[in-house]
Amino acid sequence: MNYYRKSRNYELFIRKVYNCEKGRKFGADESLFMELFLNEIHKNKTKYRVPPERQFFKVKMYMQKALITLRKRKKYTNSNDHFMPLLQKLDCATNVNDLSAIVNISIAKMIKLENELRTAG
Repeated sequence: MNYYRKSRNYELFIRKVYNCEKGRKFGADESLFMELFLNEIHKNKTKYRVPPERQFFKVKMYMQKALITLRKRKKYTNSNDHFMPLLQKLDCATNVNDLSAIVNISIAKMIKLENELRTAG
């Protein structure tokens, strides 16, 4: 399925923002995102250790913190202009696919900005 790739992208996004290893400290674990997909697939079929709404909120908070970190990053020129719209999109996100789209846009923006830095410097 496509879920594994999206979950992996989420982990890579968090790890790239914080320059950290896989783990739950900053939410840099693909299993957090994968659980959201599984919750969506198996709605109300099983008992969860963490309620699906709480899991979604946790992942959303990890992403919000990461985007705020990117927004304040000095090495990116006008980082606030690049990442503030994504924070606003995140506020409106209601499902895991919305979150996944924000992750993908964020990764693409980070790569673009880093490439611009390389060519300018």
